[in-house]
Amino acid sequence: MAIVKVYNKGYDRSTGIGELLHTTTVRHAMGMIRRRVAEPADLVLVDDEIVPVVLELTREISGAWIEGGQRTSVGFSFLAVHERDHWTCAYCGRGVSKRPRCDELLATVDHILPSSRGGESSWLNLVSSCKGCNNRKADRTPEEAGMQLRFDPFDPMVSYRVGGHVEQIFVAA
Repeated sequence: MAIVKVYNKGYDRSTGIGELLHTTTVRHAMGMIRRRVAEPADLVLVDDEIVPVVLELTREISGAWIEGGQRTSVGFSFLAVHERDHWTCAYCGRGVSKRPRCDELLATVDHILPSSRGGESSWLNLVSSCKGCNNRKADRTPEEAGMQLRFDPFDPMVSYRVGGHVEQIFVAA
C-alpha cells in the first residue's frame, strides 16, 4: 500500500521542495482529488493502476490552521495510533477491531512505558494492542513481561513505513 505525501500549495515539482503537511492513504488521497482539495503532483503505476504518491493542495493553508500549529507531529489520537499500526497488535500480530469476533481481539492502545511509571501518551510510547496482550503485559514494560514488539512505534509526520521498515522523511530547515 502506497503512502501519499500531502504538500501545501507552492510545492515545487521540479525540485521536490515544499511544506509537507502530512501523509495519507491512496484512498483518502483520491477523495481529496475528487473534492478538488488537492491535485496530484506525482503519479506512479502500481498493479496496472495509476496512483498518486504526492499531492499539492489547491489553496494554501496557514500554519495556524494546521492542527497543533507549528508542531512537528500530525494530529494525535488513539484512533490515529490504530490507523498507524494498521489495526494490528504490536505484540502478537493479530488484527484488532472495535467490534471483534471475540473479546480478546478488542482494540486497545498500550503504553510501552506504563503511564504509572511516567510514560506519556505520545506517538513513540503508544502501540495498538489486543485486549489479551494488553492485559497480559499489565503494568510492566515489554521486557519485564517477556513480550517483544513486532514493530517499533514511529511519528507519522517525520517517518513513513515502507515494506515493513520505517524511513525518515527529510525536513528542510
